[in-house]
Amino acid sequence: MPATPSTEPPSIREPFLGVVAGGNHVAILVDAAETDGSFDVVEVLAQPGGGPPPHRHAFEEWFRVLEGTLTFTGVREGVIVPIADVGPGRVVVVPPQRWHGTVNRTTSPVRFTVVGRPGVMSRYFRQASVPVASMTTPPAREPPGPSQLTPLAEAHGIVFWTPEADSPRDP
Repeated sequence: MPATPSTEPPSIREPFLGVVAGGNHVAILVDAAETDGSFDVVEVLAQPGGGPPPHRHAFEEWFRVLEGTLTFTGVREGVIVPIADVGPGRVVVVPPQRWHGTVNRTTSPVRFTVVGRPGVMSRYFRQASVPVASMTTPPAREPPGPSQLTPLAEAHGIVFWTPEADSPRDP
């Protein structure tokens, strides 16, 4: 039986905007709560030098660079190394449980979109950031730093890289 078309208008909302440690701005474009947790979409404005440390998690990510050049990092032989510099229009797919990170090694902001499946990032970023009014507004206070982010990340299944975390018994 065909689905009955809805007469309800689509939901319209402003995205959640926040600043995370290091000054990167995040906009939650599609919240996992809107997709029953199947995926979420986040836009990031990465400041020069900004980016998370290498980490891994059970969800897959698709990155698309919109402006600038984003450097992807990884872990090789126990050392964090640059893996690829990715420019506008390029896409990078990171499978689940793969050590990875991103960093803006340029002197200008880099803008990119990342899709996570299943959706976990939107919940993490809401807790790991300080809300702001725009993608250029500075935060009213400092976002949570590394000591606060490690347990928060782990609560969302995100593990930051350390030599101990990279042991052979881990996936």
